[in-house]
Amino acid sequence: MKPRKPAYTQRLLARNVRERRLLKSWTQYDLADETRLRQALISEIEAGKANPTLLSLHKIASALGVQLAELVLPEGTVLAQWTKPAARARGKPAKKRRAHPLKPLSR
Repeated sequence: MKPRKPAYTQRLLARNVRERRLLKSWTQYDLADETRLRQALISEIEAGKANPTLLSLHKIASALGVQLAELVLPEGTVLAQWTKPAARARGKPAKKRRAHPLKPLSR
């Protein structure tokens, strides 16, 4: 992915928050109430004028039911889904390996 300017990310955030809020038919006040953030902050984010904290973005993403990354990615970007690793077969437990402090573990 090529680097992008912070202003571009702010515009993406503004558009994505607004679109997802409107999909839920929420007003800015509804989103503010759900996140316990000020409506003025929601307005500034949607106008591309605020630099919200990571905690604020997390609250917004949770309230909107999306992953935080979806708020700052271009439309149509597909995120990889994390899957739980398969359970080990019952029997002998795997040997624990002690890592050398300067060498990466190899499998």
